[in-house]
Amino acid sequence: MNANELADDLNGGDVSYITMDKAATMLRQQQAEIEALKAKTLTDEEIEEVYRTVEQDFYLTESKKPDGGWRNFPVELGRAILRKAQEK
Repeated sequence: MNANELADDLNGGDVSYITMDKAATMLRQQQAEIEALKAKTLTDEEIEEVYRTVEQDFYLTESKKPDGGWRNFPVELGRAILRKAQEK
């Protein structure tokens, strides 16, 4: 059962013990997921490390392009920071 199905049951008047138990379980799972997301914050040092890595990769690969490739740098840096946060 997903959250929408549970909400439909509750809106339909189904307040049986089983539905209430499922609601309580789902709320606990959602709270655990919220707490897990809070732990995905990077320190300044981690962000600086990602910056240095992306900068070095760009220098080695993108600098050979006619425009230097640097206009894509902010996007690649953002993606790298997000990947690092997801690894946590």
